[in-house]
Amino acid sequence: MGRAWTTVVSALPGRVDELRRLDAAVRAPLPLSTRVGFTGVAGGIGCSVAAGLAASVLARRRDHRVLAVNASPSSRSLLWHAGLTSPATSTPAHEVERRAARHSSEATAGLALTPGGLHCLDLHADGTPVRDARWWEAVAPAGRFFDFVVTDWGVRDPATVGSVVSASTVVCVVTAADRASVQAGVDLAHAVDDPAVRVLLAVVDASGTRRPATGDLVRLLPVPAVELPRDRAHGAARPVPGARLRASTNLAALRLAAALVGAATPRAGGLPVRGAAPRGRSAGVEVSAPVGPPPDPTPTPQPPAGAQPPARARRERAA
Repeated sequence: MGRAWTTVVSALPGRVDELRRLDAAVRAPLPLSTRVGFTGVAGGIGCSVAAGLAASVLARRRDHRVLAVNASPSSRSLLWHAGLTSPATSTPAHEVERRAARHSSEATAGLALTPGGLHCLDLHADGTPVRDARWWEAVAPAGRFFDFVVTDWGVRDPATVGSVVSASTVVCVVTAADRASVQAGVDLAHAVDDPAVRVLLAVVDASGTRRPATGDLVRLLPVPAVELPRDRAHGAARPVPGARLRASTNLAALRLAAALVGAATPRAGGLPVRGAAPRGRSAGVEVSAPVGPPPDPTPTPQPPAGAQPPARARRERAA
C-alpha cells in the first residue's frame, strides 16, 4: 500500500483497524467524475497544503486518474505540496487537444505527472491573475476523463465563492485552528447556497498554535470538519514525500480524502466525517455531522386526539 501507509501503520499500531476502514472508504467506487474545490478564508492558513495532501492520497489509492489544478496565486501551490517540482503549464495546442478529447490519452495531453501518479495543471504559472472562466476553458472540457478533479481556488469570501461552487461537486473550506478563522469558515460554508454541492471544513494548524479546546470546537461545528496537524516538513525547501511526513499528518490526509469520497457518494447522508462526538458510524470514520441533505423536517402524522390505533381498535371489536 505504499511507504506512507507503512509509516503510519508502524507509528500508530493501535489504529490499524481505522486505517484499513479509511483506506476502503477512499477506494470506494463512484459513478461519476467528482470536482472538489478547495478555498481558504485567508492566506497562509494551509489551503494548498490540505488540497495537495488530499489530491496525493486520492491519486495513490484510487484506480482511476486524478487531476490537480492550481488556480491560486500561492507561491507553494497544491501541486508543490503534492510533490511536483517541474512546471505544470501546457501549450495552447495541448489545451485544444484536451478540449476536444474523446480518449484518455487526449485528455491528459501536456499534463505534468507527480511520482505518485497525480496529473497536474497550473493555471497560475505565469504569475498573472487567473480569471475564474479560465477553469472552464482549460479544465472542464476534459474533466469527465478524471475520477477526481481537485482545484485550489485560493482565498474566497461569501461574495466570491459562487464561482467555486459552480465548478464543484464538493467544496472544502480551509480554516486556521482558531475560533475566529473557524467561524469565518462556517460562514463561508453557509454561503454555498446549492443543495447539490456538499461542503466540509479542513481545520489546519499551519502555525502550530492549536489549543486543546480546538478539538471541542470542531466537534460542535454545524459543518463536517477534519483537522490537519502542523508538520514542519511543509516548510522544507523541496516537497517532502508522504513517507517522510509525520504519521499524524498522513492519517489526517487519509481522513480528509475519505471525507471527500464520502461527500461525493450518491447516497443519503454520504460518509460521516471525523470531528465530533459520533452520532453513528460508517467506514470507521467518526461523525460530526452527516454529509448530505438535512433530514426531512415534515413531522410524522399523528392520529386525532382520542383516536385508537388501528390494531387496538380491531382487538376491541373482536372481543
